[in-house]
Amino acid sequence: MRAAGLEGYLDDDKPTAKKSGDNLAQAVATSLEEDIVFGRLHPRERLVEEDLTERYQVKRHIIRQALVILERLGLVERIPNRGAVVRLYSVDEVEQINDVRELLESHAAELIPLPLDDADIELLESIQQRHAEAVEAGDQRQVFRTNLAFHSTLFSLCGNQALVEAIKDFAQKSHAYRSIFVNDKAYLQWAANAHKAIVDALKNQDRPALVELCRDHLAPAKNRYIETYRSRFSG
Repeated sequence: MRAAGLEGYLDDDKPTAKKSGDNLAQAVATSLEEDIVFGRLHPRERLVEEDLTERYQVKRHIIRQALVILERLGLVERIPNRGAVVRLYSVDEVEQINDVRELLESHAAELIPLPLDDADIELLESIQQRHAEAVEAGDQRQVFRTNLAFHSTLFSLCGNQALVEAIKDFAQKSHAYRSIFVNDKAYLQWAANAHKAIVDALKNQDRPALVELCRDHLAPAKNRYIETYRSRFSG
């Protein structure tokens, strides 16, 4: 059975992979992750195994493996008698995730050595520019991927791999409520400008500004999600 709809998700660069089970499951999980981030799948929406096997043209065990990956990322949960559903985070859960992200990312910003090598700044600046171009073009997938690349590259500079992994884990949990701004051009432009300000702070060796920018970058999505949750789901 040939996998369908997974172009751009499979790791075809490895000749030994040949669309192995693990490779297919990760590709399905990545595709569904984007559906959640882009608002094509909504909180509490069921992920029906039969529908997914038909959509991706893979066997059911691949779908189940993909759902396990998404559950581990905090994007999906299992509910008795309903199966897998897109996770709906409560206000308290979102506040707690955001608090931890603020601590982790602010600390990473404190550890980034200044001045940075020119090559590191040039790499960040190139990613920042690609992100800004994607925002202007309205390319959702490229906006999402370049945003991830920018922050991953930025925080990798802190030199603490355990901290980098923790930042990645909690950032992925926030993808469950990232869709709140997916079509908000004003917010996306704000985020692009914030990335440029982060690069400028690195160039200027302005650590207080760098730490503040990293911390403040998290608040808008969290606050909008909480407003929406209270209007739609409370009670």
